[in-house]
Amino acid sequence: MTEPLDRDDVIGLLKRLGSDRDEDVLEAARQVHVLITAAGMAWEELLVPDEAVGDSDDSDGAAEEYDLADADAEPPVDQAEKNAESLALIDKLLARSGISEDFREELTGYKADIAEGEFGDADHQYLRALYKRLSKSG
Repeated sequence: MTEPLDRDDVIGLLKRLGSDRDEDVLEAARQVHVLITAAGMAWEELLVPDEAVGDSDDSDGAAEEYDLADADAEPPVDQAEKNAESLALIDKLLARSGISEDFREELTGYKADIAEGEFGDADHQYLRALYKRLSKSG
């Protein structure tokens, strides 16, 4: 059973990592690990590079809606299906307005990696988690 992750708790613990007392830092690090593990999450789901968020130019601040059905469904087992799903997620991310040029290049690189057979299971998992995270954040 997973515990819901409380953002304020995690932030409070992360702030304690700057303590002058090594004991406080070590305890905070262990507590963060326990919270993340209890929530059934991975660091890749929590930490998204700044480039991934992009520079939004939406003047009204309206968030775009994305279909999470692909990212929430069970991952495909067959490599061809994994590649097809990842390519579809990449295309959806590329279609998003306001993404940074760095993020666009990263996504294009993923497409090249898939075409060259260099996109592994961990890459597919990361992309699914990234898509899900960015879709929730708008």
